[in-house]
Amino acid sequence: MKLGARLITHAFSAGAAGISFIAQPLPGSDQLFVIPIQYLLAASLAKERGTSLSKAAWSQVHQIIWGGGALRLALNLTLGLIPLAGAVTNAITAFVTTEYLGHYVDRALDNPNRPPPVLSIEDIPGAIASHFTARAR
Repeated sequence: MKLGARLITHAFSAGAAGISFIAQPLPGSDQLFVIPIQYLLAASLAKERGTSLSKAAWSQVHQIIWGGGALRLALNLTLGLIPLAGAVTNAITAFVTTEYLGHYVDRALDNPNRPPPVLSIEDIPGAIASHFTARAR
């Protein structure tokens, strides 16, 4: 991931996390802000490259965004009852899903004819481990 795309992704992720943290007391209200932020991130990364995402990549982008929204809502309805834990969990999930979206869009723009597959639940532990082992090198 190039520096420009990385900085854009981090900025959008921090914004999504901050808004999620603040909006947590009203379950689901963060979705009104985080989902548009994530779509704006995908469009911004494509614009930064001077290209657009393929139809297949946009389909996967929708899955990531709405899947992340469902995850945040589920965690908000369970952990949201605990005063600080709900806000922190909401912010973390918004940050992580936005970061993942940015990395996915960047990889999809690298290879527009065949976008990478979206992670499934089974793939997440391996992806996290490979991310930290890659940084350690």
